[in-house]
Amino acid sequence: MLELLRFLLEKLDFVAIADAARKRGNRRAAAQLHLILVQSYEIVELYGVLLDELRAALEGHQRADDGHRFLLNPSRIAHLLVRQSSNLSVIETLIGGLLDELRILDNAFAEAYREIIPGKCSILVEAEGLLAEGRLPLAETGPDAFPATADGEYRTLWFTPEPPQEDREQVEQHLYPWNGGPKTVVDVNIHDGDAFFRELDRYFRTEDPVGRLHKLEELTERYRKVLLQTFTLEDLLSDISKVRKHHNWAP
Repeated sequence: MLELLRFLLEKLDFVAIADAARKRGNRRAAAQLHLILVQSYEIVELYGVLLDELRAALEGHQRADDGHRFLLNPSRIAHLLVRQSSNLSVIETLIGGLLDELRILDNAFAEAYREIIPGKCSILVEAEGLLAEGRLPLAETGPDAFPATADGEYRTLWFTPEPPQEDREQVEQHLYPWNGGPKTVVDVNIHDGDAFFRELDRYFRTEDPVGRLHKLEELTERYRKVLLQTFTLEDLLSDISKVRKHHNWAP
């Protein structure tokens, strides 16, 4: 998930877009960039909270005769994941709006981005759906493989207040679309005991989500400096209300 977000933000060349918007006095594009940055900060902050709570649960986990003891509220984690789903939906909308705005700046410029971004935005829709169900996708791969791992496995941690009553094999069969090839789904629920903590441990050991989050933080900080160096505060804020009204949302 973090790798996918970094891919999308890296492909949006803030320097080139900001420079083109400034030269043409396009404050709407400036507002779009500003709001994408603000929403990126929200995503980074929320991901940091999720990782902190998951790592604390893993480090404090104890096996007991009556089961497992750990400090983690599955309802809270599910709520945070739903919020993250909403954040991704806003980012997707903002990127689409920015690409439309780029047509005013330079249509060739916009078309070049559309060759990179649109198919990737549809991946965000899939990620939004998983998060809204209380599932955390564990694959830290680029858009060509997401939501699978590099080995072709679909891995998720599933957070529910109570143990799921569904037929788990049926759930796994329909959790991801079939592409005609073999499919391995590892959908581990928080109530699955040892299996959950093994998968959580594997995630932190092999995917390095904390390190990837730091890289995303560094990227957003670079973009913040670009916007502040390119635009005045009035440029960035003057059209924000129009952008929000047009897309019918507010972060």
